[in-house]
Amino acid sequence: MTKNPILEVSLCEVMRPEIALPLQHILKIHTVGSFLNAWRSPKNQKSMEQLFDSPEQARHAAAICAAWLGVPTAPAKPGVSAWWRGDDIPAMPAASPIA
Repeated sequence: MTKNPILEVSLCEVMRPEIALPLQHILKIHTVGSFLNAWRSPKNQKSMEQLFDSPEQARHAAAICAAWLGVPTAPAKPGVSAWWRGDDIPAMPAASPIA
């Protein structure tokens, strides 16, 4: 049986750079699979939570990554700030017509 391709996705592709880069460089966690594997340890969870804006945000990231693999998860509390990529990218201005 092959592994789920989600496990090999780089954290830089799904998390904001200010979260993904410290996870990669400090904790040596490079992929969604390694993130979920490291999350299993309470000691690692504490270290990982410190790299997010809040512990709730770290737990939300772990729950979403697990949900991508089909693991049932409870709904997140409202108000968890964004940890994922995309919210930090400003909207592109409309293209002007070429005359």
